[in-house]
Amino acid sequence: MTLLVACQAAPASTQMPTLTASSTATITQTPTPIPTSTTTPLPTITPEPEWYRTLDPSLSALKYQYAEVTNSKAKVYSTIEDAVAVNGNYGHLPNFPAYVAYTATRMGENGTTYYLINYGWIAAEDLHPLTPSTFSGLLITREIPFRFGWVLKDADSVDANGKAVRSYKRFDLVHEVPTSIQKDGFIPISSDEWLPQVAVTLVDPQVPPDAGPNTCRFIYANLGTETLSVYDGCKLIFATLISSGKNSWTFTGRFAIQIKWDYFTINSPDWSTSDYYMEAVPYFMPYIGDFAFHGNYWNADFGSASSHGCINLAPTDAKWLYDWSGLGERVIISKGE
Repeated sequence: MTLLVACQAAPASTQMPTLTASSTATITQTPTPIPTSTTTPLPTITPEPEWYRTLDPSLSALKYQYAEVTNSKAKVYSTIEDAVAVNGNYGHLPNFPAYVAYTATRMGENGTTYYLINYGWIAAEDLHPLTPSTFSGLLITREIPFRFGWVLKDADSVDANGKAVRSYKRFDLVHEVPTSIQKDGFIPISSDEWLPQVAVTLVDPQVPPDAGPNTCRFIYANLGTETLSVYDGCKLIFATLISSGKNSWTFTGRFAIQIKWDYFTINSPDWSTSDYYMEAVPYFMPYIGDFAFHGNYWNADFGSASSHGCINLAPTDAKWLYDWSGLGERVIISKGE
């Protein structure tokens, strides 16, 4: 280590000063600087970039408010005047169960509140207002080596000895981690923490084998895990939960987006084994016949098969998919593993 010493002016004479009895000589000694040891600083560890981000909450905005019809014989009046007069100028919805979209409410002179739906005015007492699910999937921001997914039902995680670690709620996000210990029937989510496999559904970020070679941009619905993955450039860019058809009513195969409607009213077709009526279903994208991707405002069954055959998504996810996909977009529906 190099020490720097300050230079001083040389005395005018080299003769030592003469001291007398009355004189006191003061000798001032300048201390020699002590070298200070230094240590090499540890390198700054750059945090690993986040591997996902959530969707813009503004995508959840819908044009309508929604309600479930609770009375199979509910009367739908042509005008508010007819409704208030409770006259014979009314009809009924085409099918039941029914879900309606309304744009206005009016208080009649008879003290009854009415909602304006597609067909006309219906009494509030025949409706149950709905709040669409706020669940949404993930935009994947970089390549990742692990599977990830969501908790489908409330569950407690455990350590290697089976002792409870913490509680998880439905729709909590988790991902697998490497571990040298295996626990049958459990998914490792930290170095010493496992969740029951039956409580979790996972997405594999790799391009699925059944997509085939040179298939790099597509929508992939996995009926085995009730998840949807979107790939672009052979990389996963989005993933979420879906609700496909119960009783195997969603067919597997390779399809394409045929047309897109921002809002579409569904009335059960003649060939359907069940009746239903759903107004203003958001972001309706048929991929074959009457089968479509679309938003679901009437329940939050994402992660389980409960639809009439279409692939249901939370409204926020449906809007993102609607904006991303083009006509002719490749669709692969797989039975999964």
